[in-house]
Order: sequence, then structure tokens, then C-alpha cells
Amino acid sequence: MTLFYERAVEDKEIGPFFTHELGDDMQEEDWVEHIELLADFWLAKLNGEDTYYGNFVGAHVKLPTIKPHHFTIWLELFSKTADEIYTPEVAERFKKKGITFSKQFMNTTKKI
Repeated sequence: MTLFYERAVEDKEIGPFFTHELGDDMQEEDWVEHIELLADFWLAKLNGEDTYYGNFVGAHVKLPTIKPHHFTIWLELFSKTADEIYTPEVAERFKKKGITFSKQFMNTTKKI
């Protein structure tokens, strides 16, 4: 998660969304909590557990300037990072879930 977010923050298109919400210092408490939350979220989703009770779509679409192409960029960075960190089998599982979630986000943002 940390490597992905380091890359995401550096991206000129999607980085500002993260720094606007969480700041630019990834050592700060907001960032640490966010990364921990997302690590738990992904672990639960990959293991088929229903332990996440937040509104993951709503948390992202509340940003008025977020557009479907931003999720495409997110997915590219996410996939690249998964490929570098995990075994091919695990990376593929992450990427498939990432595609599913990106489609949900993109479909929701098109309606806004």
C-alpha cells in the first residue's frame, strides 16, 4: 500500500486528490491511518471477508472534480505496483479486484 500511495501522490493527475485530503507528509497520522485502513480493506476483500463496513465508493465520489479517467490512472499505478510486489497469482487477484472497484467508481462518477 505504501509504495502505491507514494507513486499516486507523485502523479500529477491523481496526486492532488490525495494531498488535498490527507496532506503531503505520508508519515502524518492521517496517512498512516488511511494506509492501515486500506490494507485491512484489501486483505478482507481478497479473502472474501465481509468485515469492511465503510462506504468506499462514497468516500471517493464526494470529490467533485474526480473523473473516470482518474480511476484509470489509479488502476494503472495499482496494477504496476501489485506486479512488482506480489507473486503473479496474488498480483492478479489484486488487479481483478482493482478493476472491479474502478468500474464501480467510474460508473458512479459518470452519474455525478
